[in-house]
Amino acid sequence: MDRVRFREFEGKKIIVMDIDNCSIEEFEAVLVTSAEMIRKEPLGSVLSLAAGGNGTPIFTNREMFAEYLKLNAPHIKASVVSGLPKMKAALFQAVVFITGRQLKMFDTMEEAFNWLVEQ
Repeated sequence: MDRVRFREFEGKKIIVMDIDNCSIEEFEAVLVTSAEMIRKEPLGSVLSLAAGGNGTPIFTNREMFAEYLKLNAPHIKASVVSGLPKMKAALFQAVVFITGRQLKMFDTMEEAFNWLVEQ
């Protein structure tokens, strides 16, 4: 899937999920594909970046999203979201809070990548 890939940045392997302008089906496919990739990695090793969110109905299936966050948690070292519109950012933080996950939010991908490589 084009929207999910591993990318090297300053010597670190980061899974990047492009969630900008996706349909509901595309967003759910991003979750499924990235979950499969993340859960193949060692525990506590994955750096992840979800980029975008404009025009994407990311909260259509809150249960699926919350489950995704919970089941991936053991594999995650650090996670960030970049470029999420302000209104969606507030909703996103509420869903993340429920799952107990720690995710940072950044305005740009550059800020997100720079923070991730320091983790």
